[in-house]
Amino acid sequence: MTGKKQAEGLMNELLSFAEKMLNEHGEFHPFGGYLRASGAVVHVGVESSPDNSKSQQKIDALIESFKQLATQGKAIAFGIAVDVKLPRDDGSKSDAIEVLLEHQEGYCAEVFFRYEIGAEGVEVTDTIAQQGERIFFTPVN
Repeated sequence: MTGKKQAEGLMNELLSFAEKMLNEHGEFHPFGGYLRASGAVVHVGVESSPDNSKSQQKIDALIESFKQLATQGKAIAFGIAVDVKLPRDDGSKSDAIEVLLEHQEGYCAEVFFRYEIGAEGVEVTDTIAQQGERIFFTPVN
């Protein structure tokens, strides 16, 4: 299986959990996950405290933790999911789930899933993907 396919599998796990949280609570705090070499997905959250009450602080804590795991060789891919507001062409903003992905083979993506919450729960209305930046793994020369 390619690094891209493995990262997409991780993304699907994170997206599923984000949708579950949105259906149950109408929002979610940043969380992440990583893929072990065995293929097992490990979900990771950040406990709220006075030191990390803001979303960016939780994202930063996940990034630091994942960098350590990458250095220790304990994961082959990482992902972070964040509830964001995404600009529209008309100047308004819509809700979106942002998933940052990185695989040790070099695959990096930033994927946005615009969503609406209706009577039937979360409905993804649009998906936007773009090249991401390496954050966790040191580039191979």
